[in-house]
Amino acid sequence: MRRALGVVLFDVVVTVLLYYVLQDLSYRSSYAQSEGLAYSVTYYPFIRVSHITGNVQFTLTSPPALDWVQVIIAVIVVVNGYYLASLIRERRANAARPAADSSS
Repeated sequence: MRRALGVVLFDVVVTVLLYYVLQDLSYRSSYAQSEGLAYSVTYYPFIRVSHITGNVQFTLTSPPALDWVQVIIAVIVVVNGYYLASLIRERRANAARPAADSSS
C-alpha cells in the first residue's frame, strides 16, 4: 500500500510538471502569434525543432531541443510499468506460497 501511494504521489507531481511544460509551449506559440509570426514545431523522438515564419518570407529555425513532454511521459510509463511488474511478481509469489491453516 505504501508503494502504491508513492507511485500515485509521483504521478501527481510529474503530471503537474507536465502541465507547466505544456503551458510554456502554449505561451511561446501565443507570443509568436501576437507578434504576427507563425509558430510551428517539428517533433522527432525526444527532440523538437521550432520554426518561426514571418510575413516577409523569413523562417527562423531553432536548434534541436529536448522535448520535455516526451521525456516526462516516458518517465511516467517506465515508473508505472516497473511498479506494475513488481506488483504482479509479488502477487504471483504470494499465490504460489501455500496458505497457512488458521483453523486450529
